[in-house]
Amino acid sequence: MADTADYPSFDAPRLILRGFRDDDLAFLQSFAVRPAFWRYLPGPEMTPDLIAAYFEARLEAQAMGESGDWHWALESRDLGFILGTARLTIQSREHGHGNVAVSLDSGHWGLGLGREAMGALAHFALEVLGLHRLSGLVDAENKPAQRMMETNGFAREGLLRQNFRLRGVWRDSLLYARLAA
Repeated sequence: MADTADYPSFDAPRLILRGFRDDDLAFLQSFAVRPAFWRYLPGPEMTPDLIAAYFEARLEAQAMGESGDWHWALESRDLGFILGTARLTIQSREHGHGNVAVSLDSGHWGLGLGREAMGALAHFALEVLGLHRLSGLVDAENKPAQRMMETNGFAREGLLRQNFRLRGVWRDSLLYARLAA
């Protein structure tokens, strides 16, 4: 089993944000292949093979102790398995800027779990790591993700017109940011 003892982990009310473990792959594949999960994510349609490659890359990065681009499994306290993922990328240590994202199993949408995960992630980045600014991009049509950002103190800063292609279609993103208190 992958050793996550040195990987940062932290809690949300109903979730544990922790490093990936070997037994997480089956759970990740069970929800990440659903079109609802990857509908707004840039990149190709998710397949079990692509998810396995992502998963192996995450395990390798954890084993090497890389910091600055963290990916966490979102484990449900009640269910005991993962329901999603979270990411923090340090874009500039000098300027204290990071970029965040949360993705959740569509079978658990609407329960406030994404909001809790983003809140815990923002606390870790701003309070524990001491970053000054966090930003995140949200597809302009993804209203639940916009609410998740806003309820966690992120302000909408602007519209990025056609800033990425999503499976052959140009998409707009909204830029959200939160500053340290």
